[in-house]
Amino acid sequence: MKLDKTILVLGILLSAFVFSVSFATLYAQTHIIEGSVCSCTLPIPLLIPTFASFGLLIGLISYSLLLPLRARKLSKKLDLFLEMLDPLEKVVIKAIIENNGKVSQASISRKIGKLKAFRVLQKLKSKGIIEKEKFKKTNMIILKEKFKKLLSG
Repeated sequence: MKLDKTILVLGILLSAFVFSVSFATLYAQTHIIEGSVCSCTLPIPLLIPTFASFGLLIGLISYSLLLPLRARKLSKKLDLFLEMLDPLEKVVIKAIIENNGKVSQASISRKIGKLKAFRVLQKLKSKGIIEKEKFKKTNMIILKEKFKKLLSG
């Protein structure tokens, strides 16, 4: 229902913008044909920046209306993805996502313990969700690219 209202508001805004630009163009063209361009009440050079700023305003409003919808869609994808995992796997994946797609194995070990972390990471690696890279005295756990794309929209 929220999506329908948002699309309706965007449609109204865009229609109003197109109508305004069309009307202003007709207004300007009429005065050009009549030869009274300089004597009209609204200066034609003022129309260009006015409608450019109006178009920018319409774009910003559209963006602000669509942004929460995109965030909710991303959140639903993440929730659906996490439902398929064990509780400890969820902890690990959430830690990876919170750290922009990569986290140290030591950091995960501090949260759930060394042995559990090792086992969970091996399980996630065998499922093809993560990959390990050597990093100093620990490993860097990285979310595979296809899952990054899936979770980023």
